[in-house]
Amino acid sequence: MTEDPRTRAAFAALLRAWGDALVANDPAAIDAFVDPGWVVVGTDGNAQPRDGFLAVVASGELVHTEMSSELVAVSVHDDVAVTLARGVSAGTWRGTPFRDEEWSVDTFVRRGDAWRCVHTAVVPARSGGT
Repeated sequence: MTEDPRTRAAFAALLRAWGDALVANDPAAIDAFVDPGWVVVGTDGNAQPRDGFLAVVASGELVHTEMSSELVAVSVHDDVAVTLARGVSAGTWRGTPFRDEEWSVDTFVRRGDAWRCVHTAVVPARSGGT
């Protein structure tokens, strides 16, 4: 397990860049951060595979206007890394505004010189809690 300052800074930057891609609502930019088998489990408890998620972004059904996160912890085990972050996700889902405080656990695998996310689990966070 590793959590040296350089590793922490690298994964914090990775999460910020991925958040920027989400706010750009650019499926190709988002896809650059995920593995082909990526699955996200959202705050509603439903699992969405990569292709489905990218499709709702491309269609405009899901629009992000904010995606911020603070890296709480990162654990690296050879070519696998797990991050825990807390942040805010805001935008519209099928025209209905949302703003969620959430915890996110992401599992990454190393692909060459890059890290790609294979699984994301998002759960609601209590307002003001750690």
